[in-house]
Amino acid sequence: MNARRSLMVVIVAWVAWAPPAAGAGKTPLQEAGKFMESLSGEAMAILGARGSTLERREAELRALLSRSFDFQKIGRFVLGRAWRTATPDQRDEYQRLFKEFVLRTYTRRLGGYSGQIFKIVKVEPMGKIDAVVVTEIGRPSGPPLVAGWRVRGGAGAYKILDVIVQGVSMLATQRSEFASVVRSQGVDGLIEVLRVQVTKFAARAS
Repeated sequence: MNARRSLMVVIVAWVAWAPPAAGAGKTPLQEAGKFMESLSGEAMAILGARGSTLERREAELRALLSRSFDFQKIGRFVLGRAWRTATPDQRDEYQRLFKEFVLRTYTRRLGGYSGQIFKIVKVEPMGKIDAVVVTEIGRPSGPPLVAGWRVRGGAGAYKILDVIVQGVSMLATQRSEFASVVRSQGVDGLIEVLRVQVTKFAARAS
């Protein structure tokens, strides 16, 4: 499956799960680009701060990611069909652990980076109301990493819903992995898996 076809699969999955709310307008492309430009500027400032410790960089990145991603929508999408049958308590605990899992995963991955160049290549419509901001992230060795950031919002409030790398949705990948766990262990089993992962991250940090 080529990158363009993979991207279409992602669009169909998102539209089927998260149709636009009544009265929702299209995400302004120019403003979505400005949102990502501002976000990348903050991230690069954190990563490039002289004298900053790894722990401080990770804490600042965590705060940045926490306010920039729509974890409620993302978590529900990733849980898939199991969301409908999960109890309110299961949903609450899953969402709490999922957010923590994602934050700890990506702050640890990004915290050790420095000096990367982040460039916006283009901004295009995605689905009926979203925008995808295509970027290139320079790396010390190898070609730039091309990523698409799915953004939704308006009136100055924007959130990231997905990250697409080489035509592959990170959320679609996570959704498939979680579905496999739910099939074999149920929602409680998935919650326990997330709890163990979060605990491991905490142990490494200490």
